[in-house]
Amino acid sequence: MPEHIHDCIVVGAGPAGSAAALEMARAGLDVVMLERGNHPGEKNVMSGVLYTDKLIELVPDYLPRAPLQRCITGGYANHILGEDWILELPRFRDYRQLDHPAPTFTVFRSQFDPWLASEAEAAGVELFTATLVEDLLWEGDQVAGVHTRRGDLRARLVIGADGVNSTVSEKAGIMPRFGQEELTLLARQVLDLPAEVIEERLNVRPGEGALSMFIGQVQGPTGECGIYHGEIYSNQDSLSMTLGTSLDELARVGVSVYDALEQWERHPHIARLIEGATLREYQAHLIPFGGPPALENLYGNGVLLAGDSGKFTTKLGVGSWPAMASGAAAARTVKHALEWGDYSADCLSVYEDHLSQEGLIEVLD
Repeated sequence: MPEHIHDCIVVGAGPAGSAAALEMARAGLDVVMLERGNHPGEKNVMSGVLYTDKLIELVPDYLPRAPLQRCITGGYANHILGEDWILELPRFRDYRQLDHPAPTFTVFRSQFDPWLASEAEAAGVELFTATLVEDLLWEGDQVAGVHTRRGDLRARLVIGADGVNSTVSEKAGIMPRFGQEELTLLARQVLDLPAEVIEERLNVRPGEGALSMFIGQVQGPTGECGIYHGEIYSNQDSLSMTLGTSLDELARVGVSVYDALEQWERHPHIARLIEGATLREYQAHLIPFGGPPALENLYGNGVLLAGDSGKFTTKLGVGSWPAMASGAAAARTVKHALEWGDYSADCLSVYEDHLSQEGLIEVLD
């Protein structure tokens, strides 16, 4: 029998990949989604804030069904930290956040990613986990599928949504390798605290949460100092602490991101906030900044990049809604190419228009 050719293969089952797969399946396309982890979310790092502007378009009834933690009603508090002092800038609290069309929540990726992938499966997507893509298949100068350890799969188009160290991007040769100055290393730890303690310290009610942002200095062994950016946000029965700084900054100062996290924890304000907490988990992750060198680096003959693979991250490091929005834009681009029967980069350049409609061009600039 002739080898089956799918309409599209999506590599990566994070928010970008699942959003793309979901949109295409609902349009009646034959879609396969591949995930290298044993389940979606296993290889992803984000116990953070989910902006639901795009999610509510993808899954309008997500609110009672999605695995959410707390709704951010406590506003966004900004702080500047000195060695033993803190400057707290004014904050805006919105106690009616749940009444907004797109409220903001904290989530765990290990819970959220499997749920969103299951929505794609329910729409008709074939999901294969524990499947590592090692290379691309080619027909002439056009991507025609993927090679995995479990065998080859062919498709008219491939979407790379496989994260910052994207195999699809590398093998397609459309995006230059990220430089050290373009990557921020995030260290995140989840600290268990009783829900009532969290609510008392952050002045929120059950189900409500708050996000606090910090700028401070980390000192290296020679006395050299560098800047870090930190966030603390509340889950149901834990606090997530995230600290990020660029790779070149860490190298210049001569410290590890874990050292910077320890210094931050010892600050009097932070130490009192997390007093009595116990460590649940520790994670680290690279985040791309700066957008692609050019929009043409986001697509090639038979291939598109979405999510972190395409450097879809805001200047503040927000990647959740840009990931889903870029996935949806990629899905519409695939549908357009299939309708025309043209999978060349010229035809896929309509991706730029769809990204603009999603408000992502401003994010990349």
